[in-house]
Amino acid sequence: MKCLISVVVPVYNVEKYIDRCLNSIINQTYRKLEIIIVNDGSTDNSRKIIDKFSKMDSRIIVIDKTNGGLSEARNVGINAATGDYITFIDSDDFVSYDYIEYLYSLIEKYKVKVASSFYQIISSEDEIKTNEEYIDQKLTAREAVNKMLYRENIAHIACGKLYSLDLFRNKPTINFSKFFSRKEYYEFNPVENSMYKFPVGILNEDLALIYFLIIEAGSIAQGTKKTYYYFSNPDSISRSRVKKKDFSVFSLYEFVSSVILDYYPDLDDAVLEFRNTIYVKLYKRIMLNQRNDYKDEQKFIKEQLKKSMARTIKSKIRRVTKIRSIVGGLSDSLFIILCKVENIMGAKS
Repeated sequence: MKCLISVVVPVYNVEKYIDRCLNSIINQTYRKLEIIIVNDGSTDNSRKIIDKFSKMDSRIIVIDKTNGGLSEARNVGINAATGDYITFIDSDDFVSYDYIEYLYSLIEKYKVKVASSFYQIISSEDEIKTNEEYIDQKLTAREAVNKMLYRENIAHIACGKLYSLDLFRNKPTINFSKFFSRKEYYEFNPVENSMYKFPVGILNEDLALIYFLIIEAGSIAQGTKKTYYYFSNPDSISRSRVKKKDFSVFSLYEFVSSVILDYYPDLDDAVLEFRNTIYVKLYKRIMLNQRNDYKDEQKFIKEQLKKSMARTIKSKIRRVTKIRSIVGGLSDSLFIILCKVENIMGAKS
């Protein structure tokens, strides 16, 4: 007998995209779903579009709330879920029609609590590419965490994965209290009422939870089929202006890394890859768009890259990360040239 799967869709002012998203969900080949749409205080026509779909499909459950952000909306969905498994789909994204069936088949095949598929970043539907050849495998939690840190076919995002709801219902086994050595780490606490939740009021909320769910699961199924389509405005990230709050990712990295290394101390190179990538990506946005802003933060990033340069050179991190890190630590002008050349060549991060 097939399991009930909960699909949580947070919605906030996405009238341009929600039709496409909900169409991709109600037409899933896996039919035994409860579709939980959390309207997070939308002020556009999103609610009217939700109404249209709820009249079409009795599996849809609509929850209205005042605006509180993505994490809070997801947590409301988690609390309302009654399925055996749960997945998260952002309302400006969409999925292939076999998205849930594929992930559930991996869960069943490998008898695991988490399954992950490929996602594709697109700025229009014309860019969708299906991969006819794909593989799947079972990974230990350590292997999965290592791949996530290196961004090898598993992203540290909540979407594109299917989770046993027990992971959000059972008491966490990780003792987070011992990692709160600095008070700023408390805002990243992924536990509320002895259950895992997305931390509210922070950036990079996925990063603050997904690694811990993988550790708790013990193993995962990884499939390389592209089933999740992440919509991205090509101008919105690389050209978006850096805000003061963006730098909180440094403390978040330190918190997440301390937990990972407590469980897997041999993943120090993978953690360095993770760290340097965070520094370099933010440094690139500042140097290309706001070079006269955040001078103290620029100095901090450059000092961190320079301080770890010897270790970076000796490490097994990706060659591209080594080059970016070394150049970033040595010369602003060379780093800007490198970034501009990468943009011209369309280099991936």
